[in-house]
Amino acid sequence: MLKATALFSFFLISFCVQAQTVSFTFANSSGSSICSPATINFTQTCTGSPIGFTWSFGNGQISNAANPTTTFTVGTYTIKLTAVFDGQVLETSQTITVNPSIAVSLTADRNYICTAGPINFTATATGTINTYEWNFGDGATLITTVPNTVHNYTTIGSYIASVRAIDVSGCTANNSTNIILQNPPITGSVTPTAGCAPVMANFNANVNVPTGSTVSNYFWAFGDGSSVASTTANSITHNYADSGTYLTSVNIVTSEGCTNTLNLNTLTYGIPPINHVAYPKKLVYCGSETAMLVAKATYANAYTWAYGDGVIETIADTLALHDYLTLGVKNITVTPLFNGCAGTPISFSINIVGVIASFNYANTCTAKKTFSFTNTSQGVISSSQWTFNDATPDDIMFNTTHTFPPNGAYPVRLIVRDNATSCADTITNAIYTANPTLINPDTFVCRNSNTAFNFLNNYINGNKIFNWYVLGFPLVSNANEPYNVNASTFGNFTNNYVVINVGAQYCADTLNLNHAINVRGPNLSFTSPTEVCANTPIFIRNTSAAYLPSDTVNLWYWNYGILSTNDTTYIPDTLNYSAPNNYTIKLVAKDKNGCIDSLQKNVLVKAIPFLRVFPIADTLCQGQSDSLFAYHSDTLLWRPAALLSCNTCDTTIATPINTTVFYATATNSLGCSVSDSSIITVFEPFTATVFPNPILGCVGDTVRLSASPLGKKIIWTPATSLSNNTIYNPTAIISNRVIYTALLADSLNCFSSSATINIIAKQLPTVNAGPNQIVPYNTNFTITPNYSNNVTMYNWLPINNLNCNGCPFPNGLALTTQTYVIKATSDSGCIAKDTITIFVECKNANLFIPTAFSPNNDNKNDIFYAQTRGIQRIKAFTVYNRFGQIVFNVKNVPPNDKLYGWDGRFKGIPQVPDAYVYTLEAVCDLGQIIVKKDSFILIK
Repeated sequence: MLKATALFSFFLISFCVQAQTVSFTFANSSGSSICSPATINFTQTCTGSPIGFTWSFGNGQISNAANPTTTFTVGTYTIKLTAVFDGQVLETSQTITVNPSIAVSLTADRNYICTAGPINFTATATGTINTYEWNFGDGATLITTVPNTVHNYTTIGSYIASVRAIDVSGCTANNSTNIILQNPPITGSVTPTAGCAPVMANFNANVNVPTGSTVSNYFWAFGDGSSVASTTANSITHNYADSGTYLTSVNIVTSEGCTNTLNLNTLTYGIPPINHVAYPKKLVYCGSETAMLVAKATYANAYTWAYGDGVIETIADTLALHDYLTLGVKNITVTPLFNGCAGTPISFSINIVGVIASFNYANTCTAKKTFSFTNTSQGVISSSQWTFNDATPDDIMFNTTHTFPPNGAYPVRLIVRDNATSCADTITNAIYTANPTLINPDTFVCRNSNTAFNFLNNYINGNKIFNWYVLGFPLVSNANEPYNVNASTFGNFTNNYVVINVGAQYCADTLNLNHAINVRGPNLSFTSPTEVCANTPIFIRNTSAAYLPSDTVNLWYWNYGILSTNDTTYIPDTLNYSAPNNYTIKLVAKDKNGCIDSLQKNVLVKAIPFLRVFPIADTLCQGQSDSLFAYHSDTLLWRPAALLSCNTCDTTIATPINTTVFYATATNSLGCSVSDSSIITVFEPFTATVFPNPILGCVGDTVRLSASPLGKKIIWTPATSLSNNTIYNPTAIISNRVIYTALLADSLNCFSSSATINIIAKQLPTVNAGPNQIVPYNTNFTITPNYSNNVTMYNWLPINNLNCNGCPFPNGLALTTQTYVIKATSDSGCIAKDTITIFVECKNANLFIPTAFSPNNDNKNDIFYAQTRGIQRIKAFTVYNRFGQIVFNVKNVPPNDKLYGWDGRFKGIPQVPDAYVYTLEAVCDLGQIIVKKDSFILIK
C-alpha cells in the first residue's frame, strides 16, 4: 500500500489543526528590560490539549516542563517550543536579546558638613545612560539626563544619598553614599584632675571639622571665674592657685560659623591636710576582734590606710574598722587627703594576739555518719570545745571524731581559747547526713515514653551532683531531682543506680533501684524503597512485632503522605505515586498494654521523562525504509536496534522486513524511564524536491541546499564545494555557476528520484586596507585603502576616533591602539573585508604615575596605580619601603585598573606616611617592553 507524501510531511511541518495551536509567552523576573544575568519564566499558551512539551532555549538547556525557567547571559537566543498532541506535533520559536548589565558609582565632593550648604554629586556609569534618578535621603528627589547634580542640605542629620542609572535598553544600576550634617564633634581632657594647689592644668581639645574647614576660635572656661579665647591653639595651660572644685568646658567656632561645646573634667584640687593625729583604740587585739583605728586632720576629706597585712583602702570616715586573718604585729600607716592632696602620713603598730579558729572535716565510705574533725586554728590553744548540735555533749578534745544521727543538718561549732591572753574565737560549719533511697514507681514503661527517678530521705544541702546510670544509657551528670529519662531502648534493665556527690568532705553514695524496669512496646520495622520513579508500584513489607511476644499489637495505622489516605491493615496495599515529590510513609502501632510507637521513612518520587514517538503507525513498500521521530529531552534508546539506522538518535531510519513494532525508551538524569512505540508496515513511492531554486549569491557565500523527502539515501553531484554530498542539507560555497543534482533512493533502491538546483555566482569586490601604522599618541592619521571599481559602499568599524564610518579614506586621532575593519560593498551587494591596526607609539611618556597618594578612604587618590595608553599589560609593578622591603607586588595584570593598585597596606596593616620607591615594567601594544622607576609619597 502506498503512503501519501502529505502523511510523511505531517510530522515535519507545523500546520494548523482546528483547536490545536502552539505558542508561548515569557516574563523577565527583573522587569520589562532583559539584562544579564536574566532569569526568564516561560509559559506555554497552546490551545487544544498538548500531551507534552520539549523546549530548546539556545543556551544549552532543554526542558520538558510546561512552564520552565532558565537563565541567560548576554546574547541573542532562539527559543523553540515543540508541543506534542495526539496525532500531530507543532513547533514555534521566538528570539530574545539579553542586554549587558550596567554599573554605577556615586561620589560627593564632600560627605561631611557642619552647616547648611550645597554638596556636588557625580555618578559614573557604564553603558549608554538615558536617565539618572537621584534620592538625596532628606525627602528630596530629582531626575536628570546628566551624571552630576547639586543638592543643598539644611537640617542636622545623617543621610543616605543614592542614584539609579537607567541605560538605553532599560537596564538599571544603583549606588549610594553617606552624607552627614552635624556640629563638629569635640573630644578633650584636662590633666591632672586632682592634686595639691597650686596646679598647672593642661587642657586639650580635638575637633573633627569638615574637609577644608578650620577651627577659628577656642573659648576655654576654667571654672574659677576666668576664661581664655584662642584662635589657633587646641591645647592650653591654666594655673589653679587655690584649692576647690572646678567645672571646665571648651566652646569652638569654625571658619564656617559652626559651633559646639564640650564639658571637660571636673577638677578637685586641695592643700595638704594639717594637724594630723592617728592612733589605735587599743594596742592589742584578740584575733577574733575587729581592730578600731582613728585618724583626724584639718581639711582632710579622705584617709588612705595601709593595714600591714597587704590590704590598703581609702575611706572618708575618721574611724577605720579592720578584721585580721593572721596573728602578730601589724605595722599601720595612714595618710590624710584633701581632694587628692596628701598630708603627712603617720605610722604605728598594733599586736594581734590570742587565737583564730578554723577546722577541717571529712567522713569515710565505711562510716558515712562519722566525721573526723581536725583543728587548724592559729595561736597557742589552751582549750578547745566542740558543739555538735545533735543533742550530744560537747567535746573538749583538740581533734575529735563524731557520729551524727542518720538524717539532718548539724551546725558544728568550734571554740578555741588562749588562757594567757584571755582571747577566744569561734567558727561554725554545717554537717549533713542522710539515708537516701532511689525510687521509681515503674516496673515497665513503653519505649519512647518518660519515667522519673526520685529519692527518699535525701541530703538537704543544695550542692549535690548526681551521676545517673539507668536504662542502659551512658553516664549522665546533673543536679536534677527528680530525674526524667526517655526510655528509648528496648530491654529488661536490672542495674539502675545513681552516685550522689555531696561535696569534697563526703564519701559518695551509690544507690541502686530495688527492682528492674522493662522497656517494652511495638518494635516497628518495615521495608520500602528510598526513591522510586513516578507511577512505579511500591510494595511495603511490614516486619513489625511486639518486643515481647506476649504483648499483642492490636492496632496498625498507616499514612502515606497523601491527604485522606490511611490504612489500618498489617500489610498495606501497593502504593503508586504519580506526582514527583518527597513523601513520608508513617506507621503507628498500639499494643495490648496501651504502648504506642511510630516509625516513618521518606520516599523520594522522581519525575519520569516525557516521550512521544511519531508516527504511531506507518506503511511502506516491503524492503523500503521509514523515519521514526522521538520527541523528548533525555537519553534515548530504540529497539530492535538491528532494524534501525541509529538506536540512540532522535530521528532514526527503520528498515523492517515485515510488520514490526519499534520501541523507544527515554531515560532521564534521575534514572527514570518511559517507553513509546510505532508500528511500521508499508512505504510508498516518492518524488524528490529541492529548495531553494535557483540560488543567487556572492562568490564565497555559503548556502544551504535542501532536499526531501527524508528517510532516503541521497547523493549530490557534483560533490565540488559541498560540505557533504550524502546528506539532505549540505552547505555549498559559491565559486561559479553550477547545477547540483540530488539523487534520492530508498535503502533497497526500490524507488529513486532526482532534482536539480541552479546556483548563480555574483562577482566579489576587493579591498586592501594597507599596512598597519605606528603613530605617536594624540596625533592624526589617515587610512588609504585600495578598492576595486565595483565598490559602492564603505563601512568602518569601530568608529572610535575616526571622522567618518561611511567614507573610503577616513582620518583619525590616535588615542589608543585600535584595529579597524573596512567592509566594502559592491554594486551587486557582495562584501569584502580587510583590517588595519593603528598602534600608539611605545614610550615612557605613555605611563602616568602619581607622585603621591592618600589612602584615607575618602574616595580620592586612595589607590596608587599606573594610568597608561598604548599599553597591553603591566608585566610587573613593585613598591618598596625606605628599607628596601617589598610592600606590594603584582604581575601580568591589565593596565588602568584600580583593582591591581596598592591601597597603602602591607599584610593588612596601613603603612606609615613616608617616601616609597616603585618599579614598573610594561608591555606595549606593539610587544615592546618599557621600564619606569621613581619614588612617591604616602600621605594621610
